[in-house]
Amino acid sequence: MTVIPCLHRIYFALVRTFHSHTHKVGPNLSIKKPPRITSGIRALAALAIAGAVTLTAACSGGSTISAAKLHPQGQGSGTSTGGTSSAFGPGLGLYDGKSSPSGIETAGKWLGSPIKYAQDFIDATDWAHIEQPYQLSNWKGSPFTMIWGVPMLPCGGPSTQCQTNVSDYDLVASGGADDHFKTLAQNLVSAGFGTSYIRLGWEMNASDMAWAVCNQEGSGTNSWVKDFVPAFRNIVTSMRSVSGANFKFIWNPIDTSSSSCPGVHMEDLYPGDKYVDVVALDVYDGIATPMSDATRFSDLFNGTGSGGYVAESPLSVNGQSFKGDGYGLKWLAAFGKAHNKEISLPEWGLMSPNLNAGGGDDVYFMTKMADWIKANVTGPAVFWNQGASSGNGTLPLNIPNYTSAATPTATAAFKSAFSAGI
Repeated sequence: MTVIPCLHRIYFALVRTFHSHTHKVGPNLSIKKPPRITSGIRALAALAIAGAVTLTAACSGGSTISAAKLHPQGQGSGTSTGGTSSAFGPGLGLYDGKSSPSGIETAGKWLGSPIKYAQDFIDATDWAHIEQPYQLSNWKGSPFTMIWGVPMLPCGGPSTQCQTNVSDYDLVASGGADDHFKTLAQNLVSAGFGTSYIRLGWEMNASDMAWAVCNQEGSGTNSWVKDFVPAFRNIVTSMRSVSGANFKFIWNPIDTSSSSCPGVHMEDLYPGDKYVDVVALDVYDGIATPMSDATRFSDLFNGTGSGGYVAESPLSVNGQSFKGDGYGLKWLAAFGKAHNKEISLPEWGLMSPNLNAGGGDDVYFMTKMADWIKANVTGPAVFWNQGASSGNGTLPLNIPNYTSAATPTATAAFKSAFSAGI
């Protein structure tokens, strides 16, 4: 492994700490990235002062770590027990972090086309908070099909971005936490959300979530990598066992243009067709290195980092080779079709040039994403309509009486593309 690609990964991990990619969990709380890698600009400066010797050692020391071949899966059986309903299927969604339907309803009127999906994230403080989401009453009676971000294990605080508690991870993987997820399913059904998408273990190929499989240095896998698949399977089995449950379960890496590490082939983290209803990626218009809008989208499409860096390439899908590529939009379309699964983007959005070298008011990204969504998405496509008031981080759309940012041309492109739906 060369030093330059590893420095790119470390840089990206650091700037993600300041990314306003937040999951609201209450009126005055938000799930944010904790200061696990660094906690401010001063930490970045300290890292720079430490010099290239430390970074070089982190990047070049030792051999590449290889993930065990966990559960190889054949392609295309398409067997799962997620129910069919008009509430599911292709459709546009918004996430605004407010745990309320009112703003999204305003957006639907502005767009001139119904918005099908809303998304919210369950507080990860402890098992009691995971079992009983506080937001259920907020969404009751809304016109949207819900997508619930369900933590795989507690974090000791609302955020899902925390140090991994290995004993809790082992507990979930062994089936010892099944009753917690059964209780969650019962509460969702009782509140009228038995027909929902359940988003488990999202962005597992990054390094900041409690269930993450990449280590902090981006040099390989964590020792608990083998917990992910059995934990996912146990949660799905537990939640499906509840009477009235009609959930669909989303398996959801992040585009490897944004985060990846050697030794992680996403196929090895796929729980199997029996346990997955939807395959997905999170895609944001910023990958840490300044570049043209067209180059940045090409990297997101191919799953490559700056300079074409790839930690691992996907296995071939029905004869289609991904040699030299990572896990991007091109791979997602092929993988989803091969496994007969819904294809989804639970998070996609704009990013400020001030953070992760995003495209800002990027019409090219918006147009290309809309084209890709219309051609490939068969499940939810949820735009991340939230951002910091400073304009640093993710950027929302300019929608009257709802959200605003310096994104007038991208907003116009969004409305033009989706005013007639997907």
